[in-house]
Amino acid sequence: MKKYEKIILILAILLSGLAIIISMGQLNYPIDQQSKKIIEQAVDEFLENKVFDLIWKKTFHWITFFESLDGFDISASSTSFTGSSLTLITSEVSENVAYAKKQPTQQGLITFSQKSHMRSAFQMSSVADVTAYILVGSTGGGSYYGFKVVNNSLKGVSYDGTTEKTVDLQTIIAATIYGIEARYSPTDKIIFLVDAVEKGVINENLPSRAEVANILPLEFRIRTDTTAEKRLTFSFWEYLQSRNILR
Repeated sequence: MKKYEKIILILAILLSGLAIIISMGQLNYPIDQQSKKIIEQAVDEFLENKVFDLIWKKTFHWITFFESLDGFDISASSTSFTGSSLTLITSEVSENVAYAKKQPTQQGLITFSQKSHMRSAFQMSSVADVTAYILVGSTGGGSYYGFKVVNNSLKGVSYDGTTEKTVDLQTIIAATIYGIEARYSPTDKIIFLVDAVEKGVINENLPSRAEVANILPLEFRIRTDTTAEKRLTFSFWEYLQSRNILR
């Protein structure tokens, strides 16, 4: 919710309370139970409609536990899908890549011009001779932000369409689950968290803020940098974004 919307909401609540006070003549403190019930009912009726409208008009929210791979763009013969996880698997050929993407083209919801957050968790089979990306956006063009793994180093990453910027977050080890979260503010920064702890910030080379749709809400990608198979595993993905389309 934007700052001005919060102010409007607070003022509306105060005005509702003031109207009740005027209609009743005067309220004494401490407020009697009947007065409390009247105020509570008026505020509840107002807030329910206001909050519903704000969520519908001003946010876009998507979460998946990978119940199915239908609708995902998956690299051929390089995934393991179970009821609990999605695993990307490279071949044993150096520089082989495995990926999964979600790219709905007929939508105008997802954009880097608005504030957004992403959250997921991942596990690597190996942290040697490997590069991986966990992104909002795409490495194939345009802009992106999210996380990058280079061997045993987990990094926050941002790309403005020309230059990639990274910040070191922490060292990781194989066969360990890490919860990750990135909070994107289009005007100034991206905050990166690992296991709910803030680990780094990027203020430069943020994604382009042009008012155009980004057709890739997610891209997962892993590359083996040696002649050995590498695996990247997920169980869920969550994305939340402010909107300014509907008034």
